[in-house]
Amino acid sequence: MSEIYGIDSSTYHRLPPEDQEAIRASYQAEQAEPQTPVAGTPATPETPAVEPVTFATAQTPAEAVDAIHDLALPTWTDIPTGLPDEDRRSLYEARVETFNERRAAQAQAVLDRLEPQLSDYDMLNGATRSFEYGQARTHFNNDPYVQQLRRIVDEATTHPTEIPAYLRNGDGPSTDVTRLDITQVRTALGVLGVDLPADASPAQVQAGYDILAAAPDGVLAWAINPGQRVEFQTPVAGAATLPLPVRGSADISLVGEVDMSGVQTGMDFSQTQTFEMEVQMQAGATGAIGRTPLNRYYEWGTRLGVLGPEAQRLVEGSPLLRNVVKGLPIPISGSYEQFAGTRVSYEAVVTPEQGARIADGDLSAAPNPLDPMSMPVGTGVLIRGQTLTGSHFEANYKLLHVNGTTTDLSGQGFGVRRIDANTFEIVAGDVDTVENEMFVGLGYRGIAAIGLSSDRSLEERSMSVARLDLRTEEGQAAYQAFMGGGQMPEWSPPGVLQAGTTEVLNAEHTARFGVEVGGFGWGTEINSSELNIVQTRWADGSTEYISSYQAGDNHYSEVTWTTDARGETVPDSVSYGMVLANHDPTLAASINDAYNRDIANPETSYGSFDGGQHVRLEFTEAELMQIREDARDYILQLQGDHGQDKLDALDADPVVAFGLTESLAAAKTPDEVFRVLSNDFYKEEVSGELLAMSLQLGTHPPGTLTIRDAG
Repeated sequence: MSEIYGIDSSTYHRLPPEDQEAIRASYQAEQAEPQTPVAGTPATPETPAVEPVTFATAQTPAEAVDAIHDLALPTWTDIPTGLPDEDRRSLYEARVETFNERRAAQAQAVLDRLEPQLSDYDMLNGATRSFEYGQARTHFNNDPYVQQLRRIVDEATTHPTEIPAYLRNGDGPSTDVTRLDITQVRTALGVLGVDLPADASPAQVQAGYDILAAAPDGVLAWAINPGQRVEFQTPVAGAATLPLPVRGSADISLVGEVDMSGVQTGMDFSQTQTFEMEVQMQAGATGAIGRTPLNRYYEWGTRLGVLGPEAQRLVEGSPLLRNVVKGLPIPISGSYEQFAGTRVSYEAVVTPEQGARIADGDLSAAPNPLDPMSMPVGTGVLIRGQTLTGSHFEANYKLLHVNGTTTDLSGQGFGVRRIDANTFEIVAGDVDTVENEMFVGLGYRGIAAIGLSSDRSLEERSMSVARLDLRTEEGQAAYQAFMGGGQMPEWSPPGVLQAGTTEVLNAEHTARFGVEVGGFGWGTEINSSELNIVQTRWADGSTEYISSYQAGDNHYSEVTWTTDARGETVPDSVSYGMVLANHDPTLAASINDAYNRDIANPETSYGSFDGGQHVRLEFTEAELMQIREDARDYILQLQGDHGQDKLDALDADPVVAFGLTESLAAAKTPDEVFRVLSNDFYKEEVSGELLAMSLQLGTHPPGTLTIRDAG
């Protein structure tokens, strides 16, 4: 490699003249001999002028990144407005290309100059020399600023006519204040020292929105949710009317709830649990008719002989007492309550080890966003502060009991998730939730009951999102600004790897069977499911989509894809995956044989797996369509002359498909094929059917199989 002025000669000649001059001057200054003062003459110290750091004088990759980011951006302003738009655009794009060529050449020059060379270790012996050189290269390649320099080279050469969005970040706000409700606006204005009256006129309200719209993002985030804190006071006791058969009450109560999900296995085989704590303070008004607790106590007191004949005659002789104590002469009772209040909730995704500690009462094991480096990879927290309104009803007919609760919540949330060793994702924004609970059974809840319960929730989150590299000072500063004042950073690599907005739709359902006696209960989950649809639009215009579905704890499926700034799907970005966790070892052997056996000399792997296995299948669109073709060929070979008639019937009416193989053959698109394969109804059939098709056709199924021991 030939060099000139200390860098690769080909890189030097690609640089603009001013950059060549800077390199030449820097090199010559380094080579200049220092002058020795004349004896007896004191040297006059001179304060050297502080020269700005350029890519040529940068001593570290971090300094070089800063210098390259500081390059002046191309502008339109001096292009004559009298020129046709096409000509003006052409001139501007030429400037952008020159700008990107300069950035790429400067970044490459720094990489060439700072990259460790084997010759740097010539003073060491052979083995030590190679080891030290390898260590230096590993450290160099893992430096986030080196990675950013390579990114500059890549983006400048791949998109020569585009200026990266992170270089065009302005100082104006990106938060859409029109989405804030009047309560949030009033609170935010109060933080800024502006008092919006409770009876504000439309003009005053609009002025309030205008003030927030003009505030910088950092100030606005701090005003909307200062410090990301939600606080509650202790509740006060409720006061109720006498327990008449037709009665009403009003009270304020504090409700606390703690819940821990089962262990779930993700696409990367990481195992997590969801730990939830919530505290809810609510005020409610209740109207009820029918039997009261006093009625039930009187009934059982009479049966057990606690109330003597004299007391019973006294009750029977008074119409008022008869109705109050015995209840109305109807077998139906019920109540209806409306309530409103606030709720703060803490939801954490934890490892099974953390989950075990939390279950033993050690809450210090829960992820702490104030100490992010202590959070294991894959774990995270989401904290919500929401206002709520809702209603609750109960109905009883003899021993049959039905009750239900509907709750609407609206507010703010923020969260932190550790993606890998150095990367953390932070989110903050609006959270709206609807919850429905239903119980049907025998007895009375709170006293003794047995029955079925069903919980459903639907949540929408519209949030700002950023991914930070906490190896860098910029990433650490951005994280502290977020935790201290709620400020969401703009895209500014290498500290802020990406920034944008994310829309999340989460739907959950759980059905349980349980028994309650007094304050104690036992229950078992019958089934559960969770749907997540996530759309994240990054500042560079690209959008990531993730759709996932969890059925129970052991069946997970996921589809991901990416679109570019034009909204077009990025080639080869569509990926389909499913995990069958804790899969039966015999079924694991069957699917392993389908994918990995020697076709010419098949041997079964039956008996080679001990205990539950985690099975992961991954597909591209083309591979899913090939599975569909394999299923059709399998039907043709298996059914002979009737095979084509079967396929024609499936094509005419897919509803007639019976079983996994016919359903695969009837599918028309990759999505439909994957929907069949990942259907929880077929989870026990996938292994055997894929093996049967493989044996019949003499080929391995399309896709990628990975098996890992669940122990």
